[in-house]
Amino acid sequence: MKQTRITVDLQDPELLKMLKLEAAVERRPMREIVRKAIQGFFSNKKEHLALMKAAEPAFQEWDNPRDADYDRF
Repeated sequence: MKQTRITVDLQDPELLKMLKLEAAVERRPMREIVRKAIQGFFSNKKEHLALMKAAEPAFQEWDNPRDADYDRF
């Protein structure tokens, strides 16, 4: 696996403190905690977008000119 490095200024000492504490509790490097958090973020985002896409047909019945009057309020 190709190594990729980033540097991030969290601009939040408490967030860094929580990250260090989580790494200590889990007995894992901070890198793994951050990677897991980022993976979770994008996994949730993909799931959210998939749910929105799946819900589109349910809202199509409201996408008509007769309901446009209600959209203004």
